[in-house]
This record gives sequence, C-alpha cells and structure tokens, in this order.
Amino acid sequence: MSDQQYVYTIHETEATREEMGDLDAIINEYAREGWQLVETVAREGTTVGLVFERAVS
Repeated sequence: MSDQQYVYTIHETEATREEMGDLDAIINEYAREGWQLVETVAREGTTVGLVFERAVS
C-alpha cells in the first residue's frame, strides 16, 4: 500500500456547451501547474466540472 497523498481541485464549467470555454486550454493550464485530470462531472450529458489531482510533496 502506498503512502502517497494527493490534493484535489475542481474546475467548474458552465452548463451549456457554448459557455464551457476551451477545455483543452483549461486542462493544459492545470497540467503545467502539476495537476492531472482524473475525472469529469457531467449533468444531462454536458461536462460541468473537471476534477484534478496532484501529489503532495
């Protein structure tokens, strides 16, 4: 069993596709800061949140 610990953050998006923004740019920005996308949250078929994690150093 690993003792590695993680912290999580959620990036909320608007509920309509037109207002979600550029998801590629958002994911890449978080990745540059050391975050890894681990889950998406959807409501009625539209992505409304992105869950990121990174290891606690």
